[in-house]
Amino acid sequence: MTSLDVFTKDYNYKSLDFDQVLLDEATSSAFAVMESALARRLWEPPPDSQCLKAESFSVEGELPSGVSWKVDTVFNFTTKNFEMTATGSYRKLKSKFRKHVKVLDVSDYLLFSGSSNSVILQRAYSPKTPSALIAKDRRIYTKGPLVGYSMIDRPNPNTGWSGSTPVWPGEWGTVIQGDRMQFAGGIYYYPWSIPRPNSSWVNAGNLPTLLAPYANAWGTPAISVGSSGAGSMVFTKSSTIAETLRDQVTNETPGPNTKSALRNSVYPVALFGGNPPLQAWSATDSGSYFNDVDRYSIFYYEYADANKFGIRMNATCMSRPDALTSGKYCSHSEHFPKGFREWRKDADLEGYLYTSDAEVVPSPTMNWDNLEALEEDASACGQVISSPVNAYEDCAIWDSEFQKQYAANGAGTACTRVSRLDMESLTLNNFNAGQLSNANLSNRLLRRVVYAKVPTEIRQSNNQGLMIGALSDNAARKKLALWVVGEDTITLRGVQPDTTSPLNTDPGRLREVFFNMDATGGVKPGISMVLLSPEQVHLLSPFYVPISESYLKSRWPSSGGKIRPILHNLTDPRHEEDGFKYGYRRYHLNNVSLITTATVDAGRPFILQGLWNGPDSSASQFISNQCMVTMAGNPLPPYMAYNISEMASMPVYTDPISALPPAGSRYYDDGHLPRRYYPNVFWVQNAHPAIGGARHESDLMLKGIRIYVDFDATVIPGKRDLNTPLHRATDGRNVSLNYFDLSHKHFTYNMGSYYQNEPSFTPCILENAAYLSPSSPTALYDGNAVTPTVNNGSYIFVHTSPDDDFRNVGSIVGVDQPVIETRNAK
Repeated sequence: MTSLDVFTKDYNYKSLDFDQVLLDEATSSAFAVMESALARRLWEPPPDSQCLKAESFSVEGELPSGVSWKVDTVFNFTTKNFEMTATGSYRKLKSKFRKHVKVLDVSDYLLFSGSSNSVILQRAYSPKTPSALIAKDRRIYTKGPLVGYSMIDRPNPNTGWSGSTPVWPGEWGTVIQGDRMQFAGGIYYYPWSIPRPNSSWVNAGNLPTLLAPYANAWGTPAISVGSSGAGSMVFTKSSTIAETLRDQVTNETPGPNTKSALRNSVYPVALFGGNPPLQAWSATDSGSYFNDVDRYSIFYYEYADANKFGIRMNATCMSRPDALTSGKYCSHSEHFPKGFREWRKDADLEGYLYTSDAEVVPSPTMNWDNLEALEEDASACGQVISSPVNAYEDCAIWDSEFQKQYAANGAGTACTRVSRLDMESLTLNNFNAGQLSNANLSNRLLRRVVYAKVPTEIRQSNNQGLMIGALSDNAARKKLALWVVGEDTITLRGVQPDTTSPLNTDPGRLREVFFNMDATGGVKPGISMVLLSPEQVHLLSPFYVPISESYLKSRWPSSGGKIRPILHNLTDPRHEEDGFKYGYRRYHLNNVSLITTATVDAGRPFILQGLWNGPDSSASQFISNQCMVTMAGNPLPPYMAYNISEMASMPVYTDPISALPPAGSRYYDDGHLPRRYYPNVFWVQNAHPAIGGARHESDLMLKGIRIYVDFDATVIPGKRDLNTPLHRATDGRNVSLNYFDLSHKHFTYNMGSYYQNEPSFTPCILENAAYLSPSSPTALYDGNAVTPTVNNGSYIFVHTSPDDDFRNVGSIVGVDQPVIETRNAK
């Protein structure tokens, strides 16, 4: 063998090695093609010709260099893994790699939030309205913090640091449970600045002196912050404890849980040791904590000088105003990690509850590729709603974007055409109900998709549930996974079998609205429903009456760049057979999952549209509600000895369009205007001991899943920006004076607190709603006092795990596993 032969042989071997490296690189890279295709489908296997999940599928190609590749994929229905094999060939060379991708199903979570925003569990004033996250064996993950917020009234507030008797079980009504709970942004109670008590208040006692080192005078910067009101978060790994405690709070019963048994489960108001008043700025993270509810210092007092505002303050532990950013906030798990870990151990939550001490879970991003893939599935195996069908017109006065356009353009503003889909008449392409009853196909059942390009209402018209006619078999119903995907707003309209009114009978019982649920007391299970939209999902009463364009123009006229309403939502006669009749209600969403944008408030994921609540605790109501019921040139006649801000006799209005409902309406209270001008049914309910006078909200009970993801902001020609909402809901009086003008309305004010006194027929303009004692030179007036109510949809939110059969409803995330190289032959 010559030296040239040796050189040639060596060169050929090196060339083969180089070619093998290139081939291996091309072959292993081919996984990206398959993964990209699956990610577009949200990691759901593609449908076969029978609209079942394909068991195996492949993709192949060839590069200009002559390298050919192929990726064969099998979906393992037991492990929920895509098992991929990539093979490649080049000349005489072969290459082979294996890879698995683990799929997470929507139903694996109770709550998944990829947003850094806080998840707030909010309770207002009533100790009988719990707020909860009850996951059972499912997971909870939030990238942002979990924040507890409560304004529960402790009726015997102490005026010292020794504590007072808590409300049992009402103060234990914020319940969190899960098999694995991770709040990567930490856990804490909502901060509230401590204002100085009014020394002139009749019940002030020694409070001004007690709080003097910590409280700021009205109109000056905060000195320290506590937390709001009574009420604690309770964490447990037991779903039995969580569910029974939730029910105890609702029913105000002493058992089966006891205070002593739950002592360690109460999340501490301070994650360091000592005695009240605890001060975070001087605390050390020693591994101690304070969660003795009997020793909490809960104060209720008057403040803000002549304004005479009221506050419920938990001053047990105090922090500096910048504590959340400086890292010394009383109850923040990340600021006092030793104290948090010690409490977690004592609460028996190790291995169940995590904050930043566990890995970050990858969050999917939703884009137009994903929506187009879902539309393709709908076209083949579901239904596509491309234009309004069985539509009705509804003018979105609740939407600030609509308010802006309508104020500027008036009659030139188009109202929304809402497509109406009655679930009893729903048809799905290539749907074979027999597949759902075939045990051999149970793992291969495909998610079915209804894809709506226009605003769409999904209606339950059968009291037993959805799709009863097409799918009556209970076992089959549990197998159907139906996705409703909307490019615009999705609206749900439930059923309410009980049409009796609290005005006539049983005022202490909330009437109930049901969606995807058997409202007859029967055993029909709900189907597994997933809602996906970049907009907030709206909820309607079955009796909701929409606002037509002609109705809008006559009751909410627009001129001169402003909307000049004649009536408000609270006095709108559209609600005669709805909010006026039923008042506060309880809305049940059963086996419903929500996938929406991370910009949606995780504490208020749905919009209750219409009239669901009335009385509130604001000072604004005393002016605003007069501005709601008055008309130019017509006085409000007094009623007995009541202040006109509280009650009035029936005014005589001769205008064809009135600010008030017609005589005889349920709105009124025995022939005169109701207290503070809220519909009378709310007062009748609050007067009943079962509701207790402190209720300001309806109840929203979700049995389902919530997933918050980022929507892609990339603008594709002809498509909307998915990351920018088309609609922005406003509730109550929280509307902009840039769009509304109530100068044609009037009020009288002489209560001696909150605002400057004003005579009869004072116009409803900002400058006339002047505080007695402004908080600053730039905060002289109350804008909310001279704005209308456009929607009243406040609710207390309880989120619990769906039925145990709510599984395998559709994939959402793929998690890479290691790539394995097999032996390659040269």
